[in-house]
Amino acid sequence: MKRKICVVITARASYSRIKTALIAIQEHPLLTLQLVVSGSALSEKYGSVINQIRSDGFDITASFSNVMEGSGTADSVKTVALAMIELSTLFSHNRPDAVITIADRFETTATAMTAACMNIPLVHTQGGEITGNIDDKVRNAVTQFADYHFVSTDQAAERVISMGANKGTVFVTGCPSIDLVSEVFNLPQPDFNPLSEYGGVGPSFDLSSGYLVVMQHPVTNEYLFSGDQTLQTLQAIEKLGKPVFWFWPNSDPGTEGVSKTLRTYREHHPAANIHLFRSIEPVHFSNY
Repeated sequence: MKRKICVVITARASYSRIKTALIAIQEHPLLTLQLVVSGSALSEKYGSVINQIRSDGFDITASFSNVMEGSGTADSVKTVALAMIELSTLFSHNRPDAVITIADRFETTATAMTAACMNIPLVHTQGGEITGNIDDKVRNAVTQFADYHFVSTDQAAERVISMGANKGTVFVTGCPSIDLVSEVFNLPQPDFNPLSEYGGVGPSFDLSSGYLVVMQHPVTNEYLFSGDQTLQTLQAIEKLGKPVFWFWPNSDPGTEGVSKTLRTYREHHPAANIHLFRSIEPVHFSNY
């Protein structure tokens, strides 16, 4: 009998972190993949990946929208609460044998708590890491809910075990996104310009002259200062004088501060050589 493995993707970055594992599950003769896509992974504002997932050959079992638009911490809590309502219904209907949740975004607590409360074995990837802010609290909380842990490094494994996990349930597998990066090394340099392939907003420029790639997400425990922090980054970039690929921030408290500052800066600095993207495919992101 095939075992049903449910993977819940909640954001654009989560897909690249789990894609090769999805392929392995889908191709395994004794497993059936149940793929749930939710949250900002569905939102064009934050770089929807649902079409990319389908084009990569995956069938989506279910999807639901649960992102509460706003810039405050209460919106994050409501986003999690809505996800728990939806996931409890989906798990009851689809009856997965195990659920996989990814890394440390705050929405992953919904997946973890729902699976744990419904007595469904929970698998967590990338536990035991340290990045600061609320991510550490989320990651460690999910570790406590999880039954199996697929971590990226030996050091991460030691941390997970020190938090009480049974050593026999902790496996050092590396981060699946590294699989995608390794594939890039065997591919020819893409013969297209991301400025025309992915659109975005901002001027075109000659890639051969060199450029910067910038991603700035709000610091979750300093979200009220996200606008000022973004402005400092913009001022530093201005001094460097290089063209910039800037990627839109994730859905977090403080995102509106980042976005507003970017828009205002571009309005007052029309000559700024900054091109804004929502998202591009992982293989192209790695190549450029």
